[in-house]
Amino acid sequence: MKHFLASILAGAIALPAYAADYTIIAPANPGGGWDQTARSLQTVMQQEGISGNVQVQNVPGAGGTIGLAQFASQQKGNPNALLVGGYVMVGAILTNNSPVTLKDVTPIARLTGEYEAIVVPAASEIQTMKDLVEALKKDPGAVSWAGGSAGG
Repeated sequence: MKHFLASILAGAIALPAYAADYTIIAPANPGGGWDQTARSLQTVMQQEGISGNVQVQNVPGAGGTIGLAQFASQQKGNPNALLVGGYVMVGAILTNNSPVTLKDVTPIARLTGEYEAIVVPAASEIQTMKDLVEALKKDPGAVSWAGGSAGG
């Protein structure tokens, strides 16, 4: 994985003639999935000589939208600043009606994939997606949900 990340970064980022300092924003608490991704990037960038100094900055809150807003406003035009994100942020932008969206940043690489699963107890009346959609149409408030994020 180390060489995979390094090759993606080397091809996706226009590097100066010297190893610049980088900041990676992990819009979550330390230890979560985005933090782990940011710290993996930090390690690879340092080991591969892309940069001698890579700092990870955690900015938790609101499904990543606080970190997104901070990144978009404070790092605008900075080629040495990166932001880690994922599907949780996409949902949080919609749910929180965030004024800052992914239109305010430029995606440069997809490093991971995310899968979503919907599960129910074996004895549930809902056994298929069709059942779930029908239950939501009939009475959305009667369908309870829970969720989270990988590493969160």
